[in-house]
Amino acid sequence: MKAFSRSLFARLSRRLIVLQLVALILVVIVASIPETERRGMPDLDESVLDNIADNLEGAGDSLAVRRDPELAEIMEANPDFWFLVGDDQGRSMNFGPVPNGVLPLFRDVGSVARTEIYWRGPDVGGGIIGRRIDSPIGMVSVISGGGPTLYPVLGRLQRIDPFYLLLLAGLMTLSALAIPYLLRKDLSGVERVADEAAHIDIDQPGARLTEANVPPELQVMVGAVNAALSRLDEGLEKRKRFLATAAHELRTPLAILTMRIELMPPGPERNQLLLDVARLSSLANQLLDLQRLDGDHVHLERLDLCVLVARAVQDIAPLAVASQANLSFDAPSDAITILADEQSIIRVVTNLIQNAIAHGGRFVTIEVEVARPCELRVRDNGPGIPPEDRAQVFEPFFRRSSGTGSGLGLHLVRDIVSRHGATIHTQEPAGGGVEFIVRFPPA
Repeated sequence: MKAFSRSLFARLSRRLIVLQLVALILVVIVASIPETERRGMPDLDESVLDNIADNLEGAGDSLAVRRDPELAEIMEANPDFWFLVGDDQGRSMNFGPVPNGVLPLFRDVGSVARTEIYWRGPDVGGGIIGRRIDSPIGMVSVISGGGPTLYPVLGRLQRIDPFYLLLLAGLMTLSALAIPYLLRKDLSGVERVADEAAHIDIDQPGARLTEANVPPELQVMVGAVNAALSRLDEGLEKRKRFLATAAHELRTPLAILTMRIELMPPGPERNQLLLDVARLSSLANQLLDLQRLDGDHVHLERLDLCVLVARAVQDIAPLAVASQANLSFDAPSDAITILADEQSIIRVVTNLIQNAIAHGGRFVTIEVEVARPCELRVRDNGPGIPPEDRAQVFEPFFRRSSGTGSGLGLHLVRDIVSRHGATIHTQEPAGGGVEFIVRFPPA
């Protein structure tokens, strides 16, 4: 609610509504200013005319007025108060000190529809008001003067037809409701741009902000943001191409180097060189896998998880032997089917085993298990992962102080797992070390 009250939409709505109210008040104030010739003269209270009409009585050929408390109070408070009354039947009456100059003007009182006369003179008392009113005895014309007065503003408002006051109130209410609606409609383009900006993702290049229905003042900014996004996309594409090319070019010389090392006489030096080259090959393959995942070149098909994991364990077994690690594999005899990309799942198993070899030390025991319903477990009895590092092990380029890897292996594992709709987490087995558990959705 607080964020909404600070929004541009809310501020503009409030200010426009307040501005409209201020403009209306100013119009009323200006309209209430008397004409030059009437300044200094009072406005007579027209409600007196209604009071007189409400108390009229017809008695044969004459008219009479009942003195109710309110009318009697007016008569007592205003000694110069007077009035004339006439109806359609020709009956008439007068009350009070009617000025001499008034009677000749209104010989036929009943024919007066409305009158308002203000002039200066001792015989008139400042002004005359009159209008035709519905009374208990029918339509009558009431003319009065010398009665109570009002402030100019109230006097002017009193002469406004109540219908127009209701119409004005309705228009003000309609305007107060229409202003937020029209503003929201005009600013809908801005809200859409904000929503589009919130969904921009580095893993989904090509996103642009829509300039349609955006105010011209903001179109320049939206265009600048789109231009910046284009430059970012171009830079990311160049970086991806460079990494893919570099990783691809490294594979051939690394393969040749591996063959030459394998021709060396057996010994500790040969084993260490094989491990070093294997790490380089793994890094190159990880970079290629990252590029393949970024390009969404992942083909999902129904595969047997047991067969995939067994193939990965078989491929990496020579590296485990060279590292003096004890590697074992266990899986159910029947198939566990998942929707997966073959190369991606093999990469997950390979990276988890390589991580255990790299951090478990010599003679580490690595157990790979496929369990029901669709679960892959890789555990080792090495030093494990400190609790403070467990939340970061899947971040790119994160390495523990004693680590020698690239920091990409587990990050790639998490990327592949999430793209398959699976989950991965770590726990500490009963005998120490670390266990990675991957749970796949069933096919």
